[in-house]
Amino acid sequence: MKLLKVRLENIFAYKDATFDFSATTPDKNIVLIWGRNGMGKTSFLNAMKLLFTGAEQTEFRMVGVPPAPLSGPQYVLGDGSQWTGLINREARRRASALGEPVTAQIVASWLDNVGETVTATRWWTVEAEEYTTGIIVERGSDRKTAQPAQAILEDTIPSRLVRFFFFDGEDIKSLAESSGSYQADFNRLLQITFLEDLARELVALSGDRKRSGLESSLRKALDEAQASLAKAKTLQLEAREALEEIESLLSIDSVELRRVQIRRANLSSGASEAQRKLLEEQLRSENNKLSKLIDQIVRELPKDVPILANLGLVQKALQEIVARMSHAGSTEAKFANNVSSRLKGWIAEGCPALSDSEGARLSDFLSERINGLLRVENGSGLFAAVSPAVLERLVGRFETWVIAGGGLRSTRGRALIEAYRLGNSVQEIKRNLFNLEVGANGNAEEFRQVSNKVVELEEGIAKQNQLKGQWTVRAAEAVADEQRWAAEVKRLEESQDQVSQAAKDSRFVLKAVKALNEISERIKIVTRAELETMLNDRFKRIIQHPLIDRIGIDEGYVLTFYEKSGKPIGRTSLSSGMKQLAATALLWAMKDSADSDVPVIIDTPLGRIDRENQEHLLRAYYPVLSKQVIILPTNAEIDDRKLKLLSQKVATHFRILNTSGDAATVEEGSLV
Repeated sequence: MKLLKVRLENIFAYKDATFDFSATTPDKNIVLIWGRNGMGKTSFLNAMKLLFTGAEQTEFRMVGVPPAPLSGPQYVLGDGSQWTGLINREARRRASALGEPVTAQIVASWLDNVGETVTATRWWTVEAEEYTTGIIVERGSDRKTAQPAQAILEDTIPSRLVRFFFFDGEDIKSLAESSGSYQADFNRLLQITFLEDLARELVALSGDRKRSGLESSLRKALDEAQASLAKAKTLQLEAREALEEIESLLSIDSVELRRVQIRRANLSSGASEAQRKLLEEQLRSENNKLSKLIDQIVRELPKDVPILANLGLVQKALQEIVARMSHAGSTEAKFANNVSSRLKGWIAEGCPALSDSEGARLSDFLSERINGLLRVENGSGLFAAVSPAVLERLVGRFETWVIAGGGLRSTRGRALIEAYRLGNSVQEIKRNLFNLEVGANGNAEEFRQVSNKVVELEEGIAKQNQLKGQWTVRAAEAVADEQRWAAEVKRLEESQDQVSQAAKDSRFVLKAVKALNEISERIKIVTRAELETMLNDRFKRIIQHPLIDRIGIDEGYVLTFYEKSGKPIGRTSLSSGMKQLAATALLWAMKDSADSDVPVIIDTPLGRIDRENQEHLLRAYYPVLSKQVIILPTNAEIDDRKLKLLSQKVATHFRILNTSGDAATVEEGSLV
């Protein structure tokens, strides 16, 4: 792979810049991109990383020190505090003023391993607070977008390995401090994972063969269990992403909260702590009283209001009930009911000659006549259709309301007045506290705004913590579900008759997997031994250290430094510069071991390294590191004397120009 051109438009610090790397040859393989601090060297490095990785995955949206994850919109548009976003600020301001969208893009072309030109473009278009993004890869007449385009980039430089080819010289010292976290990536960089990948594919094939022999009912149960297992895994991923976003928001809000708390403290008048505590205690007391009184009012007033607001109507209703009862008379009504209930029996006893139906008709006729004698002349009143028994129950209730209503209304009114008084008292105490904090001559308006911001942030953080707890529970439930369904899948697979042909095929495949894994482990052992030899050779080419005699590599690619006596040296006792040199030698050895032709881009190339070892790097490291090496130095790192050590290998110089910090362009030429 050979980079031909890179164009950066409205991305990070760049307004519009084109870098032509086509002049590099095997004899002149170095390009120097010069720039003072803050002018755009790191922007170039980050843009090249972003072209190949994209920003879809959280690990590629880590910013700050220590690194913290941002959401997709925060990474593109900025988080409002620590990160300004990937869109060039000046371009975005200009587009906003014109009411137009702004497009940022990274365009790179290179020659692939068969000599064809490949051009990749990753772009973002922003309008207001919304954005769209895409990726295009062109090879001849073939044009790919979206996932197929990303797959081509992944084949060119795997996204997880980009950081080992495009890196900051100072940052790579973490490789020398690693406790095994890079194992999978290093295995892939050394191209020794193909057998493991094949073994995984065979394991999947084994499962497919085993499932093909299952009975239909068992296969259905297995499919359902696998669907549930996949759902649990999806929920875990969703929960992790939600938690990462919440952690990002909490990190941002916590920093902002500390800032405004400090600002509020600076605005405070420094009032007496005793006075403040006294007022705060009064505020708590009044708030407690008000809260209890409001609870009482809410509990009691709603059911009393219809009666207490209409005591005149209650009095009138009571009068109608009493009038109804006096006209009808409850004793006569009871007598009439008793006679009506016994008439049928009496008729049957006194007139046996009548049939049952005739006796019933006669009983109904007489009952109607008896009750007719008791009807009130004015039967159209409010309680005309109410029975005497119900009227007797109602009269007691209405008499209670009429007698006690006035006193109850006064009690409820006093409660409302007291609630109003307590509310005013609370507001007065708050004003006193505010005046105590700000002082008579303080900036009251700014203090009020800052205090409101503190409350807003605290409430937001509390809400985010609540969401964090909910998602944490969901994540734990998803993990438990995954374990449960994984066990169920295993149980169902094992429940089929193991002597079936499918099971035999599956066992044969698993034997092949075992053999591949054993071969893979042997290859890893041999490769690590070769890598250790190459590492020590490369390390000694760039530094001769009296204390370090040898560097060992374990299976997790953890480095151990040894004295001549064979005694290990604690990594924490080594300087940052020494760790940077060790990590440099490790990457160099890995690249040579893998025989990779990917270009290398290095920012801060000499970092904390002393002068003598800087010269070793310039003579022995950069000229042979790759077929194409792009270095991003300042004129303090590489001066005229050091440049002479590289000059025969340098194909092109570029100089970054950036007068405002947001309008980087480039021209040919060096800074020394």
